[in-house]
Amino acid sequence: MQDKASDGIVYLHLSKEYIADLTRIMEGYEHIAMVTTIDSKNGIVKLIGTPDTSADLNIIIESLPFTTIRLANFEE
Repeated sequence: MQDKASDGIVYLHLSKEYIADLTRIMEGYEHIAMVTTIDSKNGIVKLIGTPDTSADLNIIIESLPFTTIRLANFEE
């Protein structure tokens, strides 16, 4: 079984004030991933991409101008 990241699904924790910024950045990269807020109070978001876009998504996450923490074993 593949992990979620290789399936294109990534959960991130970030400061809640950056959720809108992350959404706008991802909108600029059309067709890479959609952003869904899981918990706005705690800054938990889900990026929904595809296996084909997961490599690009990882590069974008690593290049963000704010700190994010990847939540490898997050369960909704």
